[in-house]
Amino acid sequence: VASGRLTRKVVRMDFVISRATAADAADLGIIGPAAYAAAYHDDWDDAVGFFHQVQSFGPEAMAVTLARADARVWIARQDSAGVGFLTMFVGSLEPINQRPNGAEIPRIYLLPGARRGGIGKKLLEAAEAQARSEGCDYVWLDVMEHAEWARAAYERWGFADIGGKTFSGGLRPGRSRAMRVMVKELK
Repeated sequence: VASGRLTRKVVRMDFVISRATAADAADLGIIGPAAYAAAYHDDWDDAVGFFHQVQSFGPEAMAVTLARADARVWIARQDSAGVGFLTMFVGSLEPINQRPNGAEIPRIYLLPGARRGGIGKKLLEAAEAQARSEGCDYVWLDVMEHAEWARAAYERWGFADIGGKTFSGGLRPGRSRAMRVMVKELK
C-alpha cells in the first residue's frame, strides 16, 4: 500500500581525502573512466573516440599525470575504496584572459554513489588550500555547457563563468560542444 508521503533515505558518507601518490594510479584509473562514462556516455556516438576519451582517464594516463611536476592530485576514499578524485595543475593560465598565477582543475570526478555527500566540495577545498599555499590567485576549470548539474555545483562553490570555448572531442551529432570556463578567486 503506497502512502502519499515520500520519505528520503539519508546516507551518511564517511570519507577520507588525501594527496594521491603513484601507488593510487590504479584506483584513479578505475574511478576516472567509470565516473566519466556515467556522466557523459550519452554525448558520444563514436565508439572509437569515446574509447580514447575514457582511456585518457585510465591507470597509465593517471600515472603520467601524477609524475608531472605541476600536478597535484587528491583521492577520496570510503571504506578504503576510491570513490572520487581531483587533479590540479599549478601555474596554468585560464584560456579566456590568460591571467598568470592560476591553477587549473581539469578533472574532478566522483562515482555516482558518491555524489551529493560533500566529497566534491572537500576535494575542491583541499585543492584551493594547496593553490593558496603555492601563491595562486585563482583556480579555474571548464565544464560542458549542457552539464547543468556540474555548473550549478561550481556556482554554489563560488565559481563564476568568464566565457566559453569548444570541446575538442567527437560528440554525438546535435550534442553541443560548447564549454564554459569558470574561475574562483582565492584572494
